Amino acid sequence: MTSIASSLRQLDQLADRIRLHRQLRPDPIVIVEGPTDKLVLKEHIVASQIFPASNKNCVLATLVTLSEWGDRGAIGIVDTDFDDPSKLEDFADQLYPYNSRDLEAMLIELGTLAMVLEHQGSEQKLARFGGAEKLIQLLIDAVASVTALRYANARNNWGLAFDKVKLADKFDRNTLQLKVENYCAAISRASESDADTKSIYEAALSDAPDDLGPRGRDVLEAAGVALRKVAGSLKVESTSESVLTSQLHSSAGLALSRSDWLIGLKDRLHSLQ
Repeated sequence: MTSIASSLRQLDQLADRIRLHRQLRPDPIVIVEGPTDKLVLKEHIVASQIFPASNKNCVLATLVTLSEWGDRGAIGIVDTDFDDPSKLEDFADQLYPYNSRDLEAMLIELGTLAMVLEHQGSEQKLARFGGAEKLIQLLIDAVASVTALRYANARNNWGLAFDKVKLADKFDRNTLQLKVENYCAAISRASESDADTKSIYEAALSDAPDDLGPRGRDVLEAAGVALRKVAGSLKVESTSESVLTSQLHSSAGLALSRSDWLIGLKDRLHSLQ
């Protein structure tokens, strides 16, 4: 089955499952991008039913289908990513995006990554940076070029193959600075894109595109590099982006429960009852 056919099938199943649920229970519906979002949120919004989709486009398409059926009692929770804001304007009253760029970036902003670093890193090494929060700001600054490049890629439809280049390998292990020229050259070689290396490099050096900050997983890649040397002495396998992402998600409960974002979500859901 092609990916397009699979996505359409999943959309039909999701909308149908929500319609069936509506016949049994009147509680508010929350549609999220995937199972991980449900795991993070389910203990905080127990009065609502959470339905995971396969991606953001499936969330949006499901909201359209439900609206066509006369059901506007669902809220979609999505990452903002690097999308053009106008893409989501038609869904303004049906969406409740995460703060910052995505779920992981929001949890970092709420202080969850600082807690992970304090548990996983060396107290002495973290103190050299002025503590975990100061180190995180350094990591955010270090991936600024990646943020700018992702933004330019989305706006220009370059189709750059970010997933084919391991970001963690492009940091200086002692200073945690990104080797921008090296990274851009690797992205250029890995991509079948009309953008040449010079254009990619210039985009990476451009000013911050907006105030949403970096993609959370890019910061986690940098955090893994830090934990292997300058903030700790852990092994590669215990500091990969996927491992740190799981730790971030599983450690988020208290910070999320106290967040203004969650208060706002509960207010939105209460208005649907």
